[in-house]
Amino acid sequence: MQYWWMWFILFLVLFVLPAQRARQLRRIRIAKKNRDKRKKGVFTMNELIKNYIGKEVVIYVSTSGVSGVVTKIEDNWIEVENKNGQKQLLNADYISRIQEYPRNKKGKKKLVAV
Repeated sequence: MQYWWMWFILFLVLFVLPAQRARQLRRIRIAKKNRDKRKKGVFTMNELIKNYIGKEVVIYVSTSGVSGVVTKIEDNWIEVENKNGQKQLLNADYISRIQEYPRNKKGKKKLVAV
């Protein structure tokens, strides 16, 4: 067992590093495919989101949600301003769902889990 560090290095070189590289290449390939589709005009996300400018919306991104007023859209970026006046930029590639903030019959906001 005096050469355990050699086995550890061999394990890293043969298994861990190639797996990390494969994940990175897969992410690059997906991003390139999305960029090519956007250039061809397949993605019309910006045109759809332009309907929500000035409205209070809930935007679901891949890992979380953001609520606020959509102020502007440029290229593939959306600027959202929340009720505190803080602005956030969101990449339209990662948006999974967008909806206008739900209201009840009296016009009050409904509770939404973001």
